[in-house]
Amino acid sequence: MNHIEQLQKGSSVRGLKKLTAAALGALALMSAAPAMADVVDFESIGSATYDGKEVFGENGYTMQVIDSPLSVSGTGFAGAVGNGSDPFLCAIAACPVGNDTSFYMGLNDGAVKISRDDHHAFQLYSLSYAFVAPVAGLASDSYGMLTVTGQTVAGGQALATFRFPLLDKDGYSPFRLAGLSSAFGDTMFSSVTISSCLWNDGGACVNPSGNQAQFAIDNLVLAAVPEPSTYAMMGLGLAAIGLVSRRRNNKQANA
Repeated sequence: MNHIEQLQKGSSVRGLKKLTAAALGALALMSAAPAMADVVDFESIGSATYDGKEVFGENGYTMQVIDSPLSVSGTGFAGAVGNGSDPFLCAIAACPVGNDTSFYMGLNDGAVKISRDDHHAFQLYSLSYAFVAPVAGLASDSYGMLTVTGQTVAGGQALATFRFPLLDKDGYSPFRLAGLSSAFGDTMFSSVTISSCLWNDGGACVNPSGNQAQFAIDNLVLAAVPEPSTYAMMGLGLAAIGLVSRRRNNKQANA
C-alpha cells in the first residue's frame, strides 16, 4: 500500500469513527429518554387559586383548569396550589396530610388538563394523590377515586383509576403513590386529564358530585418523547456507517 492509499484509508477510518460516534450518541439519547424524566411538583408556582379555563405551568408543562361539568360558564372556582405547611391552607376543607410541600388541588368537581408547552408527546409514569375531604371528621373510608385519562397521539384514550386512601382517625387523607407503568406502559400522550369522582348510593363513582369530588396531586413524573427527526438522524447515521464500511471493504478486496 502506497502513501496515498494509507492516507485515504486513514481518512475513511476517521470518517467512520465520526459517523459511528454520532449514531451511537443519537442511540444513547433515545435509550436514555425514559430516564430523563421531568417532575412537576408545583414548588415554583406559589400559592394560587384558579377558576375554570385558567392556565398555569411548570417545567415545560401546561396545566389548564377545568370547571365542574355542571357549570354553565366553565369559569367557576375549580383549583388551587397550596403548601401543606401553611396552617391556614384549608380553613373550609380537610386538606391531605403528610405533605409539607406545595401541591395542586382540584376542587368543586373540577379537573386539570396537562400538556407539553411545545405540544410534543409525553409519557406519564407516576404521581402522588390524595382526597380533599369537604369537611374534617369524616369516618375513615375511601370516598371515591382519582381518574387519569390520557389522550394518545394516535387519537385514542387510556384510562387509569385509583381509589382514594382511607381517611385517618381525624378524617384527613394521606397522600399515596400511584404508579402508572402497568396501566399506560410506553403510551405516548398529547394530553392527560386528572379528575375525581365519589361513590353514590348505587355504588357508582360519579362526577359531578355536589362540588365534593376533590383531589390533590403532587410529584408528577413525566418525560417528553423524542421527535421523529431524532430517530431519522440515527437511521441516516447508521446507513452512512454501512455505506462507508462497504466502500472500504470493496477497496480492500480490489487491492
